[in-house]
Amino acid sequence: MLIIRFIHSLLKIRLKIVNNASTSLLSILVLAFVVSCADWSSNNDRVVARVGDLYLYASDLEGKLGNLKDETDSLLKTRNYIDSWAKDQLFLQLSERNLSDLKLDELEALIDQYRVELYANAYVQSVVNSSLDTLITNKEIDSFLLSNQGVFKLNAPLYKVRFIHLPPDNVDQNEIQRSFQRFNEQDRYFLDSLSFQYYNYLLADSIWLNKRDLMSEVTFLEREGSENYLKKSQFFRVEDSLGVYLFYIDKMLDKGETTPRVMLESTIKNVIRNQRKLKFTKQFEKDIVQDAIKSKTYETY
Repeated sequence: MLIIRFIHSLLKIRLKIVNNASTSLLSILVLAFVVSCADWSSNNDRVVARVGDLYLYASDLEGKLGNLKDETDSLLKTRNYIDSWAKDQLFLQLSERNLSDLKLDELEALIDQYRVELYANAYVQSVVNSSLDTLITNKEIDSFLLSNQGVFKLNAPLYKVRFIHLPPDNVDQNEIQRSFQRFNEQDRYFLDSLSFQYYNYLLADSIWLNKRDLMSEVTFLEREGSENYLKKSQFFRVEDSLGVYLFYIDKMLDKGETTPRVMLESTIKNVIRNQRKLKFTKQFEKDIVQDAIKSKTYETY
């Protein structure tokens, strides 16, 4: 493709040289060279599309699309790629012919600037990835929370609950209820061992639920009226035609209280990492310039 562009440029030069004795000889040499290149291309790489003086080869498709096993899928993706390539080249050529020189110069400047930024950002990112410490300690998380207490406030209440939905004829109801209420380590093991008997259950008391999720898990709340049961440290046993429900709210947080730490850790870690990255990047940029000045790679006049 570069050779074809080079030849095209030579032909343009030839057209500008008038009454030059060597013009005809140059034309003959160029045309012979074009023919030999075309023969070489046809023998080594099949042309699949052309837009103006630009050619798309089979090897270009292989590099972009890889090995497509399904024939129908292969034909469709190949056609789409060729059409997309042709559209891009047509728009590019039309733009180069119809836009003003001033506009083309502006675009070239933007392209140059984008190229610099693209390379620079990729390099900085690689340095950051290899050099930046990504470990976030509990002490850092606690310190961040302390400094931003007013930021992480609840917009709605949260609940930690225990819940078991039993079939109405379950023979172990009494033992299950006793363990459910007492809920020591042995009770937890016992309740977990019988979980295959439950319709549904929530025994991970480290999980916070908002009201919507709680109502979705504990279905009797919506039927019976949640206001009667959303009370801290109270046990409820409810029976209906669908079974027996054991329900207990271990902890609850009201709207406006501080969001639990466990729900914020991931967000806080990301914030701290981004702060580190920003600080590291700014310092790295300063160091690059200073090192260049010291080594006399960068000088101003």
